[in-house]
This record gives sequence, structure tokens and C-alpha cells, in this order.
Amino acid sequence: CKKEDESKNHIIPGDSHAYHVTSSEMVASQEGATLEIEDLHELIAQALDQISFPATVADPEVQGCPLIGVSPDFVALTQFPTAAILGRNCRFLNDGCHISTSAREGMRCCTRTGKHFSDVVANQRADGTHFLNLLDMRGLIIGKYANTGDEKWVVIAVQEDVSSMEPSEIPFEHVDLMEELAKAIGDALTSSKNIFAHRGTLPAQQEPDVSTESREPFFLPFLVPIW
Repeated sequence: CKKEDESKNHIIPGDSHAYHVTSSEMVASQEGATLEIEDLHELIAQALDQISFPATVADPEVQGCPLIGVSPDFVALTQFPTAAILGRNCRFLNDGCHISTSAREGMRCCTRTGKHFSDVVANQRADGTHFLNLLDMRGLIIGKYANTGDEKWVVIAVQEDVSSMEPSEIPFEHVDLMEELAKAIGDALTSSKNIFAHRGTLPAQQEPDVSTESREPFFLPFLVPIW
């Protein structure tokens, strides 16, 4: 399920032709505006707080691919409080539900490579009731590591309760909502106020120490995330 662009030698998360953002817009934010990964997670969580539809963001580079941001509408949809969701893999919503083998493989493929996945899956709310969730997910490249240049990406997802819909009515892709979510994340990571608030002890023009071969937890966000 791995899809690559040989000219750039990096994984392409999803099918970018459906979106306005392209790799030509992949530019780093202002010089010295590095973030630590913990700050990155916090800023994404804050961005999701402002989203007005069910949405989530997960970090595939952390063991278990935990959720690092959820929107208020996702909390309302699942009835789980935010504190009970963050830090967990979204598979907890599948407890007691039948998930097809193809759907499981599609979700795993997305979290490994960023490839677009969209399907209706059975989920369970906090009160034990089941609902049919249209899960639309793909990878989003949001920046690079300051010392290695390796891309930093996350898995973003839009959900919708389609329990009462006929199969022909189900919208399997949410282009506008995906772009809105990507923009909110990019704005949160690159705004001057957020950068300076979360820079930690790094002075404005000081580069992080990259003398060791291991990847340091410093992250340089792109002005425009790419698919």
C-alpha cells in the first residue's frame, strides 16, 4: 500500500490531486522557529478545539499511533471526554464491533504510509450504543525535523455518523473539511504568537544542537502543510 514519488524520494500521503495544496508550496516557516514535539502536540490539540465538525489527529511516529487532538464535535459524537481519548489509539471505539479485514488493513496502511482511506466502520459510544461512522483519513506532512530534514507527518481524519443514511447518500470524501482541518493545523503551528509561546528556551535565531546522530525532538513547521 506504499505510494512514493520517486523524484522527491518521500512518501506521498494520500491522493493530492483532490486538494489545492501541492508540494510546490512546501516552504519552511520563519528562521529559528523550531518547536519541540510536545509543543507540537499541544498546538495541534488547541487547533482541533476550534474545529466545528468531528475530526481527529494522530501521531504515527509515536508508539501505538495515539490521538493527539480531537474536536468538540468528535467528543459529542463518541460521548467520550477529551481526557479519555487523547493518548489512545482510535481502535478503542471498535470494542465490541465487527470490523472487516479490508477496513482494518486500510486503516493500518494509512497509519504506516499516509495513504488515503475512507470507509464506513462500526463504532461504539461511551454509553455502549453502536453507530456507523464514516471514517475519512489520510496523512498530512506538516514540517520537518530540524537536524535531519526528515519529514514530520500526522494522520488527520474526518468522521460522520451515517447510521441513518442510505449507501448512495454517503459522501466518502470530505475535501473541503480536510482542507479546513489542514489549514487550521498549519496556522496553529506557524503563527508568530504560538511559535514564540512554545519555543521553550531556544532564542529566536539559535539553531538546535544537532551534533549527535540521533534525531532530536525539534520540529520546523511548514507554512503550508502538504498532502
